[in-house]
Amino acid sequence: MMTSEGCPVLEDSSPTVQTTMNSEDESRKWYSVQWADFKLSCERLKDVSSKHPRIPLWLYALYRFALAAYFFVVWLTFVTLQAETQGPKFLIYFPVWTYTATTGYLCFAFFNTLMDFVKSRKNAAFEDKFRYQIQWLLFNITAAPTLFVTALDWGVLYYLVYAKVPIFIYVSIGLLPAVVCLSEIFLTLIVVRFVHVWYSYLYMTIFLLFAVSYWAAGEMDTFISPNLDFQSQPGIAAATVVGVTFAVLLAQAILKGLYALRVRCMDRRRTETVPSKTEEVSPTELEALTA
Repeated sequence: MMTSEGCPVLEDSSPTVQTTMNSEDESRKWYSVQWADFKLSCERLKDVSSKHPRIPLWLYALYRFALAAYFFVVWLTFVTLQAETQGPKFLIYFPVWTYTATTGYLCFAFFNTLMDFVKSRKNAAFEDKFRYQIQWLLFNITAAPTLFVTALDWGVLYYLVYAKVPIFIYVSIGLLPAVVCLSEIFLTLIVVRFVHVWYSYLYMTIFLLFAVSYWAAGEMDTFISPNLDFQSQPGIAAATVVGVTFAVLLAQAILKGLYALRVRCMDRRRTETVPSKTEEVSPTELEALTA
């Protein structure tokens, strides 16, 4: 593979220092709406699952394992308890959907980290683009909605819906997903594109269609949420849909801004100390450069 400057790009398994996706700077600008920007593809797709060079490998591996295990255990506990008290009806709530999607993202991210470690030990080429795309997709459909869910749960619905939920479960479902998604931007090399908000919209449209179908089927005797009472408060429900549309757009802007801050303050600071072009270095030099 050749870069735009004509320099060879070596495999990740070789001791190589290179700047993250320099040739994609144009596509990552706020106003870029090229067709390629909407796709889950980039020059170095493996960066979606890579730790930031400033993070020690052992700490990153522990972070991935601990988060995946914690979220999965909480999700399994919540599902078990709610199934006993409410039956499958607890699955109608959007925060449950979002927490489930976040758990899926974290478990898949841990799986990718494990696979990368195994392949690096075997000096295998990293050709598994599909699993990186799945991880990127899960991040895109959960990151912005988690910020919205946190703001809604803690600012509006707590006293109306969640006051009787144990605080441990409430914090885990209503707060931690947003905290985790924000931390992912700084602890990994994941790329945030503003136009990827359409994945969040697609995900939330699916939920909206479910909510409308739930109401049309005559199941709205106990509405999904007070602000989605299509029967008694159609105006509020419509205003909620419009408000959520702009709220998710704002959340994506926040994520994009944090990503730009990371690139400016963390990524570029590191690249100032490395060669401007891709070149081979010794393992000792590589360790010193990436420390």
